[in-house]
Amino acid sequence: MTQPTPLRKAVACALLVLGAHATTTQAAEFHLYVKCKGTLSASGKSKPAHLDLALRDNNTTALIQRSNVLPKGERLVYTQTPTDYTMVYKLRQPGTHYYHDWLNGSWVIWQPNLKRLATIRLAIDRQEGELEGELLDFNDDLIGTLQMTCEKVDPDELPEPKL
Repeated sequence: MTQPTPLRKAVACALLVLGAHATTTQAAEFHLYVKCKGTLSASGKSKPAHLDLALRDNNTTALIQRSNVLPKGERLVYTQTPTDYTMVYKLRQPGTHYYHDWLNGSWVIWQPNLKRLATIRLAIDRQEGELEGELLDFNDDLIGTLQMTCEKVDPDELPEPKL
């Protein structure tokens, strides 16, 4: 077995430094973390709802970090105006596979009309922190609404991952 040359050691150290820098860059990609709590209402019934988003400035992407109204891990494109952040989530057409844990789960059972859900439109007021959302069917008819209060969260105060 041969001893590593000084050049190999230098290259290995440089790769480690670049890898560590890439990891910190990945962690700092999002500029705004938002936690929202409120209600989902449909046909006179309502249910508690929550939505945690991480927003990225450079490509206007919103990552769903935790929610019981949208699938966790999905990325939405948002539009930023001086007053609002707006975004749209389109569900897949009927007959395709849905996320079992949220569409076939508890939030559809309490309101059968939500089985026709096709689009969710969201708007977060940047001054007031209020989220308003519309749940639409495939004909763009309103079948439900979302009303939430959102607050900015410091990413340094978020809990560490368990795994």
